[in-house]
Amino acid sequence: MVRRFTVRRAAAAVVLAAAALVPVNALPAAGAQAAPAAEGPDSWIPRTDIERSDLTQVPGKLAEPSDDGPHPGSTTEWWYSHVMDPETRRTFIAMLFTEPIPTGLIFWYPEDGPKTVLPEPVAKVTATEGPVVKSSAGSLEWDPGRRAYHLRWHGLFAKADIWFDNALPGVTGGPIRYDGQTMYWTAPVATSRVNGWLQPPGASSPISVNGWRGYHDHNWGSFNVVDQRYSGWEWGVSHEPDGSATLLGGVVKGDGTWQGVVGRVTADETYGCMTSIELSNWRTSGLFSYPETTTLTCPSSLLATPEGLRGARPGIRTSFHVVDPFILDFGLLALPESLGRTVPGSLGLIEHIRTLKARLPRS
Repeated sequence: MVRRFTVRRAAAAVVLAAAALVPVNALPAAGAQAAPAAEGPDSWIPRTDIERSDLTQVPGKLAEPSDDGPHPGSTTEWWYSHVMDPETRRTFIAMLFTEPIPTGLIFWYPEDGPKTVLPEPVAKVTATEGPVVKSSAGSLEWDPGRRAYHLRWHGLFAKADIWFDNALPGVTGGPIRYDGQTMYWTAPVATSRVNGWLQPPGASSPISVNGWRGYHDHNWGSFNVVDQRYSGWEWGVSHEPDGSATLLGGVVKGDGTWQGVVGRVTADETYGCMTSIELSNWRTSGLFSYPETTTLTCPSSLLATPEGLRGARPGIRTSFHVVDPFILDFGLLALPESLGRTVPGSLGLIEHIRTLKARLPRS
């Protein structure tokens, strides 16, 4: 009975993901093995590369909890958080959607064994100013007294009680407009040192997450991730050993144009720039090609303040490297939700989302 229920929930999550964000494979989901990308004129699996970069500045400011509340009228809206163990690379991701359909999703990457993606049953998801996001599977809430986000999860497959303490803020940005769509985002927790416990899928008892690194962001707007007019997006976060973080985010338009940012977040400041991008070291997984290395470059940056982007900062050149690929291919969308790094000793996640249209051979 439990198995049949789980499969039905997984099928429902696939339907939702087609309209929302993440492609979810059969439960448990396991990433496909990657191989070097085929070369030469006989290769018919195209590289999902970028043609050019648009450096037009997208409006932005320093991210604050006040930016993180609900946005009525959005066609897609979700709250995302993850915690990662720098020692073992264990990773837990929790997501709550209010639109297009109330949904909970979790990812679990153990130290050894297959990675999993699981839909958590929810009756509804509600979001209010605070910000507070609640569901029957879990909640994420800003605590103004502690000045920290609090993730509580009590779903069918996982349980957790985690505080995102000593958080360093990223950027609130948008609107970014592309192929008839409009997206906004905020990352009030670019990196943090978390405290609490987690009982991951399949575990009989909780484990401590004290000292793990944590991240939280929130996306909203009039967009649909499986819309085939655009090509996809690039996203990444790297928790670095000195306590800082590097963030990457932006869209790839239907004509292959990249428009996105790279950001540096330290204990003293948050700054970033619209960046050019280079994808390299290509791999294939099934009918999907993706890069192992994403290099971002800009000659100068802007300081993020609560009032906006002001003041010149140094340029940035950095690379995200996939170190443990986890490939999800839904057909309409494919992506590696992969463990990666920037500098030695860092740990993060990298996405290289591409729509089906962007992955098909072109005449």
